[in-house]
Amino acid sequence: DSEKSGGESWFWQQKGEEIHVRIVCNPPATKKDISVKFKASSLAASVHGVTIVDGSLAGKVEVDECTWCLSADKSELQIMLTQVAGRTDAWPALLA
Repeated sequence: DSEKSGGESWFWQQKGEEIHVRIVCNPPATKKDISVKFKASSLAASVHGVTIVDGSLAGKVEVDECTWCLSADKSELQIMLTQVAGRTDAWPALLA
């Protein structure tokens, strides 16, 4: 599926059971600048103390299989979500 804009500084894309979220970090960030909280049906992410994504997800995820990392140049926060076992439902949006 093609990437969709979620807001001014973030984008998301779904590939089967995986959902990828990209958040632009301007200025570039370090791990100390990032806060990501995964819950079974919600996601909260902030960069430099500014909340970028915060809300209920369109579906449920396996919290233990969700992760995040910074791009090599630290200009992008990359979040990977995995839907609960056996689910590959297409989400109409990242947030419900």
